Amino acid sequence: MKKKKRTAHIFVSFLFLSVSLLCNSTIHAQNSTVNLNYKDASFVEVINEFRKQTGVKFMYNLEKVKDKRCKDLIVKNIPTKQAIDIVLKHFNLAYSMVEGVVVVKEQPEEPQTKRTIKGTVFDENGGTLPGVTVLIRGTSMGVSTDAKGNFSITLPSQNENSLIFSFVGMQTQVIKCTDDKPLKITMKTDASQLEEVTVVSTGYSSLPRKDMVGAYTTVKAEDIMMPAYNSIDQMLQGKIPGMVVINSSSRIGSTPKITIRGTSTILGNTDPLWVVDGIIQPDPLPIDASSAVTEDMRNLIGNQISWLNPSDIETITVLKDASATAIYGSKASNGVIVITTKKGSAERTSIRYSTNFSFRTRPNYGMFNYMNSKERIQFSKEAYDAGVRYQSDPLPQIYTYEGLMAMYNNRLINENDFMKQMERLETCNTDWFDILCRNSFSHNHNLSISGGTQKVTYNASFGYSSNHGTQKGDDMTQFTSRLNVSTQFTKSLLITFNLSGSFNDRKGYGPGVTPESYATQTSRAIPAYDENGEYVFYKQYYNYQLNRTGQLEYGYNILNEMENSYSKNNSKNFNVSVNADWSITDWLKYQFVGSIAYSINNSESFAGEKTSYIEQNYRGYAYGSETSGSAKFKAALLPFGGELATNATSNTSYNMQHKVVFSKTINEIHRINAMAGMEIRSEDNKNNTNTVWGYVPERGEILVSPTRPTEVTPVGGTVPISWGALDKLYQGGWKNTTITNNYVSFFATFAYSLKDRYVFNANIRSDASNRFGQDANKQFDPTYSLGVSWRMAEEEFVKAHLSWLNQLNIRATYGVQGNVVTSVSPDLITQYQGILSGYNEYYLTISSLPNPLLKWERTKTWNLGLDLQLFNGITMSLEYYGRRSNAIINQDIAQEYGMNTMRLNGGRIHNHGLEYSMNITPYQRKDFAWTIGFNASKNWNKTQNDDIRTKADKITKSDFISGSSDRFLKKGYPLSAFWSYSFAGLDPETGYPTFNLIDFEEADPDIDPTTFLVYSGQKDPYFTGGINTRIRYKSLSLGVNFSVLLGAKKRLPNPYQNFNYGKLPTPFYNLSKDLLKRWQKPGDEKHTIYPALYTSVEDVYNIKLPDGTSSNSIYAMWGNSDAMVVNASFLRCTQISLSWNIPAQICSKFGATNCSISANVNNPFVIGSSRFNGFDPELGDSVMPKIFSFGLSVGF
Repeated sequence: MKKKKRTAHIFVSFLFLSVSLLCNSTIHAQNSTVNLNYKDASFVEVINEFRKQTGVKFMYNLEKVKDKRCKDLIVKNIPTKQAIDIVLKHFNLAYSMVEGVVVVKEQPEEPQTKRTIKGTVFDENGGTLPGVTVLIRGTSMGVSTDAKGNFSITLPSQNENSLIFSFVGMQTQVIKCTDDKPLKITMKTDASQLEEVTVVSTGYSSLPRKDMVGAYTTVKAEDIMMPAYNSIDQMLQGKIPGMVVINSSSRIGSTPKITIRGTSTILGNTDPLWVVDGIIQPDPLPIDASSAVTEDMRNLIGNQISWLNPSDIETITVLKDASATAIYGSKASNGVIVITTKKGSAERTSIRYSTNFSFRTRPNYGMFNYMNSKERIQFSKEAYDAGVRYQSDPLPQIYTYEGLMAMYNNRLINENDFMKQMERLETCNTDWFDILCRNSFSHNHNLSISGGTQKVTYNASFGYSSNHGTQKGDDMTQFTSRLNVSTQFTKSLLITFNLSGSFNDRKGYGPGVTPESYATQTSRAIPAYDENGEYVFYKQYYNYQLNRTGQLEYGYNILNEMENSYSKNNSKNFNVSVNADWSITDWLKYQFVGSIAYSINNSESFAGEKTSYIEQNYRGYAYGSETSGSAKFKAALLPFGGELATNATSNTSYNMQHKVVFSKTINEIHRINAMAGMEIRSEDNKNNTNTVWGYVPERGEILVSPTRPTEVTPVGGTVPISWGALDKLYQGGWKNTTITNNYVSFFATFAYSLKDRYVFNANIRSDASNRFGQDANKQFDPTYSLGVSWRMAEEEFVKAHLSWLNQLNIRATYGVQGNVVTSVSPDLITQYQGILSGYNEYYLTISSLPNPLLKWERTKTWNLGLDLQLFNGITMSLEYYGRRSNAIINQDIAQEYGMNTMRLNGGRIHNHGLEYSMNITPYQRKDFAWTIGFNASKNWNKTQNDDIRTKADKITKSDFISGSSDRFLKKGYPLSAFWSYSFAGLDPETGYPTFNLIDFEEADPDIDPTTFLVYSGQKDPYFTGGINTRIRYKSLSLGVNFSVLLGAKKRLPNPYQNFNYGKLPTPFYNLSKDLLKRWQKPGDEKHTIYPALYTSVEDVYNIKLPDGTSSNSIYAMWGNSDAMVVNASFLRCTQISLSWNIPAQICSKFGATNCSISANVNNPFVIGSSRFNGFDPELGDSVMPKIFSFGLSVGF
């Protein structure tokens, strides 16, 4: 009996346990979600995958379903119960639930009363939307849209039914079906829902947006895309609050200067840190451009991400405060820009091709304030008649008024010839812009292929661009390729491979050649060609080092220089990375990142034997004008061939990361995200610079021997010869440099959220670098940050009384950041030299004295933030921050140490500012929507100490006038501050400029120059902002973007800058029309600030200054006075874009899923001070070209 009771008890217990497990399994299955994506699959294949994801069991007759297949089945994050309905409906099957098992059966015959509704679902931009769930209201019956956004659903009766459309991140819509007409549904973005599901990538990790407390801004690459540009950094101006983007040049591929929340270092790199897919990008190794022949090379080198195709970018996230950037340690004190590239997805294979054709307009004289040829000749006549002296006797020649006067005075021509030639000069009006610039055409093409299955996803892209600037010879071609493959090896192991490469070829100019500058600075009275179409070589004076007989004459034509000189750069970049993600448990992961990046740059700069550069520096006579054996021929260091400089740089960087990630939600109120890891980085930079002489490319790229030093015979005296043309080879003409930087870092992050309302963040990182020698105490640099936030809108009392308040988030952070200045070391640094003259021994020089107390630069940062969302359509963000930096500076030391200065900590820099951004949708309907984005930020930058009293390297008035970027000038002023002479007006009798504050009784060499100078402002803008607006009507979209930079001051070009000592410049210079408004008679001083021409017989017009020095030119003082300081603030329209998404029904006719065409105008106008006289206020001495472009994008 007892045995039977025991057996019964065991049986009941087993039955209860089985039922419990079955119920738990059923509950788990019901609570899980399903993700399926099949282009063409069998019923068995789909059901097996369904069972793997949910554990739900299916029972079916294999004979009846083995031939059933489905097409374009897409299910995204759908609950299990609804997913069963959708999947079986796709196969036209029915089912019933029997004890948790899905029993599949054939669909019963539909009664005649049923009807079918078809339609297409679109997003707000007019693109089709796959994977949208379509349910019949009041039932569990539903389908999902296919890859083209189409759906077909059968309603159970002829009675009026409603359909429910839902999609993650979109507002759910309920649509009544009153007839059988095809439906067109436009899903709208649900901002509040997106807020919950969006994950922000910080490079090292990803966190839900609601758990981020730091200051950051994320933008989609497609929202800021400017198709005419080939680098993403050029597209960021006016898009990110707190980020100042200043264009440095109008040339193709130029790199803008980017500053985030002000400058915090003096001697270090001020650029932000670039991170691509979690990999820190190394800084490019600078080119040694110390000689004239290599000066254009530096303009051909891009920045850290020049290799990256903008079309491959998904998002850009800018990290600003310590809480957001501390995880990057010592390289992040200038901010971090995190780029996430596009990945594959488990969808059908899709192919997209896009192309863009752009047209750049060249500048013209109507844009500027320069004299035409008649005005220039008239000015020369007036100056000659007024008795203005020349800097040197004019050369007799027919191409200048002064040359004609010399010929006439020397009776080389008669009066009739003089008048005839002068009339020709007055009407010449050479259009140098037409000769040296062009309306250029550029094009780029991108092809991408993406898709995959539940196991493997991929994304491959190829890009080609051919870009041509408005200056002839400014050309660049680029080819990029990229492959991303993610493989789900097991349920818990995901491996991602990234492979990318780029090839870039750029062309530039040889020594002394800048076409656009030449066009603005050269007189239009000078012809480029003679009557026969041959080049005109106008004469100028020069001195040749081995000819002591006096000034020589050389002929110059810029077209000849451009034909016989060049610079070019070829760069290659290869990146390979592997990411492993191992889910140890549901809440614990191990992540590995390993990458290798290799880049090489090969640059050349050449000046040929026919250039004036070779004539002046190495030959001493015009090409082909001397025969072998003549005196000048014997004095030539390089009678044949030119000078070729080459520069080869390579960078190999390694990165390896190990991370353990913890993510768990406890009792639905505690959410913990934590990470701990280590990173090892190494960068190996190599640079080789070499110069050869006698290079003749047109004869098979051969080298011709220069004249032997023993055979060189100077003309007119004895001159040291040394190694002749090869002398520069031993003075820096050859240099080889190898730099290795090694870093090891340990880091950890922690984010805790309570009830989705209260969030606490902490980050810590410790970096070690070989930059600080072998002292273990100095090698490591710990940085940390703390942050909290309160999501006040989630409080019940707010929800109850402020239903219009969707989001209210208050944030506060504090942290300490470090910065390693790569050019500084605490150790004694010496530099090997050659042989010391007189001793015939090797020697070395001291580059840097040891300072064992030297530490990493430190920046303490705090940030207060407020995030708001109102009425489901208005989002705002406000940030207030402060940054205090302890920078490394140069400090004077006693001269007994053998050097004037050494590097010390102690430079105090303070930045604080405000940032504000707002996005609003004033109107949104199915066919019409209008969105506006606005951002603004202001940064106050001040130095907390100065060094104007230093002795060995004393700061002079010149430093204050020009401004200094590598040392403090005056406490309490911005780093980019500059000063000017105080202009007091023009002398009523002479028209010469006069100045305030320069009267003194006794000169004082130690006087503070700011006592007789006036503060003019700062060179860098302190306010940046942007306005972006877009209007959509059906499938048409119009967008307009503006950027604004305020607060900068610039010194205008001095129209008298070439008037040395007040004397007339060479007649080849063009002059500003402002000189036509100069003082010419008493009374003119009341309405002009432009001084009279200098007609004094004195050689020098000396003005004694309070510091004991003299100014040799009142015109230079006037040019450096506050009269020539102008407000450089501007408002630029960066882009106007118009796009049309071609309707899906039209696309389907040529086999495409979607297609769009676009037209864009970049830089259509800029509003700034009229005193720039046509020049762009951002560049100062150049113009940003207008760019008109047309684009096509088609997907299959």
